[in-house]
Amino acid sequence: MPTARPVPSRQTVAPRQGRRGRRQLVLRWGPRPTGSAARGEPRHQLPVRTGPRATLTVVRADLPRAIAEGLREAGAEVAFGFPGGGPNLDVVGAVTNAGLRFVLAHGESAACTMAATYGLLTGCPALALATRGPGAASAANGAAQATLDRFPLLLVTDAVPERHAARVAHQRLDQRALLAAVTKWSGRLGHDDPSATVRAALDLAAASPRGAVHLDYDPSAAGDRPAPLAPAEATEEAEPHRQAAALLAAAHRPVVVLGLGALADAEAVRRHVTRLGCPVLSTYQATGLLDSEADLAAGLFTNGASERPLLEQADLILTIGLDPVEPIPAAWDYAVPVLSLQPCPLDEPYTGPAVCLHGPLGALLAELVELADAAPSRPEWGPRAGAEHREQVRDQLLAGRGDSFGPLQVVEVARDAAPPGVTATVDAGAHFLAVMPLWPTPEPLSLLISNGLATMAFALPAAIGAALARPGRPVVCFVGDGGLAMTLGELETLARLALPVTVVLFDDAALSLIAIKQRPGQGGEAAVRFGPIDYAAMARAAGIEGTTVDSAAELAGALAEGWGRPRLVDARIDPGAYSHLLRVTRG
Repeated sequence: MPTARPVPSRQTVAPRQGRRGRRQLVLRWGPRPTGSAARGEPRHQLPVRTGPRATLTVVRADLPRAIAEGLREAGAEVAFGFPGGGPNLDVVGAVTNAGLRFVLAHGESAACTMAATYGLLTGCPALALATRGPGAASAANGAAQATLDRFPLLLVTDAVPERHAARVAHQRLDQRALLAAVTKWSGRLGHDDPSATVRAALDLAAASPRGAVHLDYDPSAAGDRPAPLAPAEATEEAEPHRQAAALLAAAHRPVVVLGLGALADAEAVRRHVTRLGCPVLSTYQATGLLDSEADLAAGLFTNGASERPLLEQADLILTIGLDPVEPIPAAWDYAVPVLSLQPCPLDEPYTGPAVCLHGPLGALLAELVELADAAPSRPEWGPRAGAEHREQVRDQLLAGRGDSFGPLQVVEVARDAAPPGVTATVDAGAHFLAVMPLWPTPEPLSLLISNGLATMAFALPAAIGAALARPGRPVVCFVGDGGLAMTLGELETLARLALPVTVVLFDDAALSLIAIKQRPGQGGEAAVRFGPIDYAAMARAAGIEGTTVDSAAELAGALAEGWGRPRLVDARIDPGAYSHLLRVTRG
């Protein structure tokens, strides 16, 4: 008689006689009995068929339980997804039985962004669940967002079982090959120690650089798992340290550029950078590492035009955790030396040739600060050099405000109305040119944007993930009409979950950033303009409050209260200021 494959130690398999005379196996689970229980008190038991399918039946419960227990042990309290039937629902049942909350999204990509944002803000990688075929394909953009924006994510997809793959073509894709291109690793969760596979996948998702890890769910196969993580190693060679010390000792006008890699050592980075006493620029994802209103805070770094006057005065650029995915793909043409500190080695710094040190950033900075304190000369910057540059850039931006109701007025009004502790999410589109330099960020991860992938349809799912990661804290979601149209269904998710998310919509019925770049012969308005949509009515239809405003005064009235409930404010704006904003920020 065929036998079942051995099962984990918490389970035992015993034979019994079935109703029709067939021999069955009984799968018992729960704590191994002791005392009176060992003498015959019943435990949970489930009859399991013997024969060719016995192994598959026994392990069907193992895989969902391995996922649920791995997530719970990692600290996640919420899972997300858009499930298909069968194995997907087994996983949903397992995670809810383990005490996690399952959030149903309206699409797989949105579920990935919700889970990735939740994971980023809690430090606990979360699950996005999708079915095979169309579900896996739809999840690809969300997985790419997590990977290129360095958000941790575990994506689990159902799959055509290996034992049927030669016969079944329906919904059969090479999902591991598809998702390998947009994840850190893509493999198969099978019956060979699934708990170890889940733990390895979660560890990899959270390891620097963070990103998405994909598992195809297939109990008919043995499966595979990521290789064990190698311990992070610091630069041990003496020469790079000597070169770094010499650069810092000789610098009179150093400028610091903070990148997302510095988030892992946020407190130490903030403390040591403040001691250096020089202007500090931050990438979009690093903003808030130093309070954006501090005297040393010089504003944003994108390798665009707005920071150029400051960097052209520098005699040393010190990058801390600058990830090559962050700056825009423009030439690096600063002739000054670059000293690069990274948590892990890079193939090549974005800045080209540089003196590079890698290791724990807090320790590296402590070493450099001690050297700087011992140097005979101190930076020549004034105490408010950073603030002065920041204020000059803001003045240039606000010069394009004009008399009509435009994006700058929307940001100013929302900024003044927002309560303390608010988290902001920002979609890709022309409106981010107004939001990013004007929105205050007193702490890290208080302003979230897709920068590495720079995808639309990010802000609303990210707002949902942020609200769940930070219960009770209000969230403002800045989104254009193009990005909102891609995620309209998630307005119902806001209503269903009753989350404190205020959606501020920049409504100009166009792809405005693309329109600015458009030249004659490139399709005209047909390529960039939509028809009008009553988004406030759509919000009300989805079950949340919806308001339309046409002026700064109306917007101020709409935002005066109500930050504790889900709502949408449709700000119908004049997009004329966007060309000015693009010239100031990008050149």
